[in-house]
Amino acid sequence: MAINFWEAQKKARSKTRLYLALFLALTLLISALVEYMMRNLAKDSYHPPIPLLGSAFLIITCGIALLEYSHYKAQGGAYVARSLGARLIDGPASNLKEQQLLNIVQEIALASSLPVPSVYLVPTDAINAFTAGLTPKDAVIAVTKGSLDKLNREELQGVIAHEFGHIYNGDIKISMRLAAMVMGFFYALYIGIRILQYTSHSKERRKKKENSPVIIAALIIFLAGALTWIMGSILKAAVSREREYLADACAVQFTRNSAGIIQALIKIEKAADEDMPLKGMAYSHLYFNDRISLTSLFSTHPPIRKRIVALEGREYMPIEWRQDKIL
Repeated sequence: MAINFWEAQKKARSKTRLYLALFLALTLLISALVEYMMRNLAKDSYHPPIPLLGSAFLIITCGIALLEYSHYKAQGGAYVARSLGARLIDGPASNLKEQQLLNIVQEIALASSLPVPSVYLVPTDAINAFTAGLTPKDAVIAVTKGSLDKLNREELQGVIAHEFGHIYNGDIKISMRLAAMVMGFFYALYIGIRILQYTSHSKERRKKKENSPVIIAALIIFLAGALTWIMGSILKAAVSREREYLADACAVQFTRNSAGIIQALIKIEKAADEDMPLKGMAYSHLYFNDRISLTSLFSTHPPIRKRIVALEGREYMPIEWRQDKIL
C-alpha cells in the first residue's frame, strides 16, 4: 500500500528539525572543546577569565554564516544563480525551448498556487536544475542548457515541478541556512590554515615560537574547523536527502503524472557524468541531482534508482521510515 504523502511531510519536517538542532549542538560542543584544549595545551601562557578562544571560534563560524545569509536575504535566489554564471530568461523568449520553459514554470506555479519565480539558464550540458531563495517571493528556478536540449516537455515539466516542490515544502530556506552554516565552518578552517602559514613562515620564527600560544591556538582552530566542516557537510547532506523524496512526490502531485519525472531521472541515470560548474559546489544540495559526492555520507541526494522505485511505487518516504507500512 502506498505511503500517505502528508505523513511523509510530517516525518521529514521532524527529522529536519533534529538535524538543524544537531548543527547548533555541534557548534557549541566544538567551541567548548576548543577552549578546553587551549587551556590544557597552552597551560600557564593562556589563562583569561573568559573562554576567549572558544568564543572566538563561535564568533567566526556564526559571524561568517550570518554574513553569507545576509547576501541571500538581500539578493534572494538570484545571488546563487548568478554565482553559477546563469543568465536570466526574460519573457517572451525568442528561443522556442526557452519559451517552452517559461510556459511550464507558469503552469506549475498555477498548479501549486505559488508565485511565478524568475527563471535562469545555466550554461552547462549536464541535465540538472535547482531552486534557491528564502521565500516563494524571492525564489528563482535555474535550469541547465542540457535539460532544455535533452528533455522533452513532459520530462522538463516533471523536473520543474520537483523544484516547485522544494519551494512548496519550505526547503529553500532550510537549504540556504545550511549553506551559510557550512560556509562558517569552512572559514574557521581557512583562518586556522592562514595563521599557521604565517607563524611558520621561516625556520627562525618556528624556533622562536615553538611553544607560542598563537601557534597552539591556530592549530586548534584549524582542527576544529576541519572537524566541524566535515561533520557539517555530512549533516547538510543528511537534511537534503530527507527532502528529495518529498519534492519528487510534489512533482507527481502538481503534474498528476509520474512518468515525466521518472523518465527524466532515467535519462540522468544513463547520461555521461557531466557535472555542474565547480564554483557551485557549495550549493550542490540544491540541485535536482548531484554526482559530486565521493561517498554516501556526503551525498546530498538519494540514489537515482531508489528515487525511481519510490515514484513507481508511490512511496514518498525512505524505506527506513516505513516501520508501520501496511502489507
